[in-house]
Amino acid sequence: MSKKSSDLILDEIEKRHVVPIPRWRFILKRSVFWILAAISVLTGSISMVTAIYVFLDNDFIVDRANIEMLFDQRPFMEEVVKSIPYVWLIAMSLFIIAAYYGFRHTKKGYRYTTLRVFASSMFVSLLICGVLNIFDVGKYIHRYLIENIKGYDHLVYSNEIRWAQMEKGLLGGKVIKLSISDHFIVVKDYKKRLWTVDISKAQVRPGTQLAMGRYLKITGLKTGDMTFQATSIQPWVRKPHKQSLPTITIPPVSPVIIKPDAPKQPAPNP
Repeated sequence: MSKKSSDLILDEIEKRHVVPIPRWRFILKRSVFWILAAISVLTGSISMVTAIYVFLDNDFIVDRANIEMLFDQRPFMEEVVKSIPYVWLIAMSLFIIAAYYGFRHTKKGYRYTTLRVFASSMFVSLLICGVLNIFDVGKYIHRYLIENIKGYDHLVYSNEIRWAQMEKGLLGGKVIKLSISDHFIVVKDYKKRLWTVDISKAQVRPGTQLAMGRYLKITGLKTGDMTFQATSIQPWVRKPHKQSLPTITIPPVSPVIIKPDAPKQPAPNP
């Protein structure tokens, strides 16, 4: 480069007041995109594991005995399509796109094709999703949202909503009070309403554990404002790897026999 050209460049730099960019800014920018990519993959995995739980928790997946009832209520395919957790699938897609954007803006991200970046993001999300599924992360996230976040039940059609149709004889929820001797339990549904359930005539399905904190599905009849007569009780879902609690059986109600009063003897005359 000639001296004249160098002088012109230096003059132009002085006119524009150009200053060198510190190296730490480039490092910070790259780190931000790496963090964005990592967070996006992780949140995408959380969305994926929650979507899997919401869909697989449906009765037509885990409880074959209720398939006939689902056929009676509505067409089976309509039930399947309605149960797909679209909100979680959309969230997962957005996070995967964010991960792609973050990775492509890293130092060497431009070298990889779009398909390869998306495939890698999906693969890593699936691996993390598998680990999260072992610890039932999707179940805890879904139950927290449906019990505490208003409006979440309008975004998904989950088993909690399906088993909150008391007029149709379906009640599901968490046992918060239990009295086997008095033949009743108190169940809290996903809307935090407390139902007193008479279990004196209930048939307890095999494998059902009546214990505090357990989630149950109860079929029967709504008998009052917040009362329910149970005819059948079954566990919410069976997980073989979970440690089982002792099963409590309901003793039969013994009929009370009232004996007639013995005739009173007349008092002797003094």
